Amino acid sequence: MKRIVFVFIVVVFFNSLHAHSAPMPVENFAHLPDVSYVNLSPNGKKLSSIVRIDVGETNGAGVQVTDLETGNHDILLFSDNTNYFLGGVWWKDDHTLLATTWYPSERDTWVGWTQARYKTREVRLLIIDVNTGEVRSPFKKTFLKRFKLLPTGLANVVDSLPNDPDHILMSVASANRGFPGAPMVYKINIKNQRTKTIQNPEDNTWGWDTDQQSNVRLATWGKDEERATIIKDIKSGKWEKRWPYEVFSEDEVYAKGFGNDPNILYLGAYHKGFMAVFKVDLRDKDLKRELVFSDNTYDVTGGLVYSPITNEVIGIGGTEEGGTTFFTKEYQDLQASINKALPNTRNFVYSLTDDEKKFLVYSTGPTESGTYYIGERNPTQLKAAAYRYKKLPPEKLNPVTRIEYKARDGLDIEAYLTLPKDGPKKNLPALMFPHGGPMSRDSRAFDYWAQFFADRGYAVLQMNFRGGDGQGVEFRNSGLKKWGKEMQDDIEDGALKLVDDGIADINRICIVGASYGGYAALMGIVKTPDFYKCSISVNGVSNVLDLVIDNRAFWRSYNIVEEMIGDDHKELKEISPVNYAEKIKVPVLLIHGENDRQVEIKHSYQMRDALQKAGKDVVFIEQENEDHYLTKESNRVAAFKAMNDFLKKHLPVD
Repeated sequence: MKRIVFVFIVVVFFNSLHAHSAPMPVENFAHLPDVSYVNLSPNGKKLSSIVRIDVGETNGAGVQVTDLETGNHDILLFSDNTNYFLGGVWWKDDHTLLATTWYPSERDTWVGWTQARYKTREVRLLIIDVNTGEVRSPFKKTFLKRFKLLPTGLANVVDSLPNDPDHILMSVASANRGFPGAPMVYKINIKNQRTKTIQNPEDNTWGWDTDQQSNVRLATWGKDEERATIIKDIKSGKWEKRWPYEVFSEDEVYAKGFGNDPNILYLGAYHKGFMAVFKVDLRDKDLKRELVFSDNTYDVTGGLVYSPITNEVIGIGGTEEGGTTFFTKEYQDLQASINKALPNTRNFVYSLTDDEKKFLVYSTGPTESGTYYIGERNPTQLKAAAYRYKKLPPEKLNPVTRIEYKARDGLDIEAYLTLPKDGPKKNLPALMFPHGGPMSRDSRAFDYWAQFFADRGYAVLQMNFRGGDGQGVEFRNSGLKKWGKEMQDDIEDGALKLVDDGIADINRICIVGASYGGYAALMGIVKTPDFYKCSISVNGVSNVLDLVIDNRAFWRSYNIVEEMIGDDHKELKEISPVNYAEKIKVPVLLIHGENDRQVEIKHSYQMRDALQKAGKDVVFIEQENEDHYLTKESNRVAAFKAMNDFLKKHLPVD
């Protein structure tokens, strides 16, 4: 194995080892990442990223390009996070960047099969010429005028066509069919904005994809509760439906991408109850699946990693406990050497250059807030290029331990416990911090919320309650229609585990969460009004009936939300915290963004009104021009300061 040489930027942080050190400033945790979306140009000469900008009166985010030979930095696109937000940026080729932007709006759109005014989230693509700095839309105004109602999503790149400097493939809703119709695929000239239809709509189909030869070959098909993959046969040119399954069933199969051979298709499907990677030869009439990679404990859900030289699949990104998992000996050795040099972190190898001589590594972990390294081969070396949170180095962060406990019905629950690095580790004030989703999960990665709370002196428990993703189909489905029931018990049982272990003081436990976690924070103080001492809900659901009805009205078809939560109106009311304000005995903090498009702000309005009517202690903060994710930095800082003050008052550490 080749020796790895590391070049680190050394930064000295004073007082980092002092016992009982004062909490860090709120801003250290609550400001936006200093850098994100880092990518190498295909030739390895430039680095693109989205950077946080805070210079005088100029605050926001920018698309930055760094010349690695000269060290010069250029900001090619800037947003003050007021009119629009930067979503992501990546290279089309050595001279062109593709950037997504989004902004909230309210306008006429398709709601089901009808036209209605609706709160929308508009997504747009921008083309950036790195040499000239020119930023332009891929669409002419005359093209957009074809639409009776403009699609909300105008940023779906199907294939960036890296070997064609003038064109990209994009998926756009049909101008004639509106929302119910399947999207079309256009070949768009990014220089003159001319469009050419490549793929016409197919009923009940979305999610177009290409093979490695850039031919449109794949899409997802769905009708009512049934899903399938449709594949275009190379010889006949006909679309064929494969691997039908019902939502939430163990028969789920989805296409991950083609190999260099256009007849080899990689699939995600369940193996012994956990999502795994298979490949099939489409020439095989039986479509026999060959297992490529599986994990006996967690689902394998990362994207395929390709060799830029051969176009063959060489690995998969984002496995649960590690980073990238490679399938070839050469890259397995590379990954192993990186993991040895960067222990106790998840190390993701990505952004390989065309000659595969350079690559990027993103390293993260419970006490690693994120470092980007530029890697080179022959000889192998890594150089730290950027820190995601410069003010949160490992020595400043708090230890995180993975624990397990049994729920009251015997189900095994995994969780991550963050404890203050200074002071005692027993009889602490504790925060139960359930994740959002709820079909999501917490993992062995940096979490700025948990670290913020632990920095203030709290024990923080993030539990992967039933119904979350990543732990197999049985565990996921065990949470179906269990909102406010067993899912809620899993959270309380985690608190009782900390009490039994002597870590948490049973008289000093609060519950905090965002989105579904915000729902759980409210439902916890309804279901067990004498257990928690306070509750914080950020952009949380309070009226489950409204949530289901709103989703039903928008989609007007088989509703995954109904299958996940339920459709009986009486039961939905029974699991809605807004209907039990009189039961709540503890102070409540509600924070909600006015432009939240995932959980409308009416949920917090209703909860505030119900609590005030019942004479309860409630503080409500409405955040102007804010979405579901605390994207605007000033709002994020304000939210964290409000939580800090609320906890100081109602769950003091000392």
